[in-house]
Amino acid sequence: MDSAKVTEILTNILTLLDLTEDQIKIEVTEGDNINISLIVPLEKAGVFVGRHGEGLAALRMIFSLVLFQRFAFWPKLHLNVNDYQERREDALRELANNAAQRSIELQKEIVLPNLSSYERRIVHMILSELPGVKTESRGEPPFRQMYIIPV
Repeated sequence: MDSAKVTEILTNILTLLDLTEDQIKIEVTEGDNINISLIVPLEKAGVFVGRHGEGLAALRMIFSLVLFQRFAFWPKLHLNVNDYQERREDALRELANNAAQRSIELQKEIVLPNLSSYERRIVHMILSELPGVKTESRGEPPFRQMYIIPV
């Protein structure tokens, strides 16, 4: 994989989305990892992030498909707009810990609100380190829900 070519392709796409090169930071690392960080004005951030990160997921999919067609590899792509991912992970950590504490205190299963597969994975990882609870996903997408179960 040619990291300069990957950077050029992604930068071209993002400039077509009305971003300037100083708003775009692309880092290609070993193992086909690509980190894209966008710093956009707040009034535009919602368009890129979308509802519950759906815009980010869509952009990630488009970028991955373009790179797959061009280079025949599926990249591990991380896309972040105005540090949305870090703030969302902090909110998920708080949600998971609060729900786990309630589950332990009440000795009942707690059902979390609908989360994307990426968000469910984060909650699974957070709570796998916490003794006293286990996590389980049940249902079929898009109605799949996460359960926190006291042990």
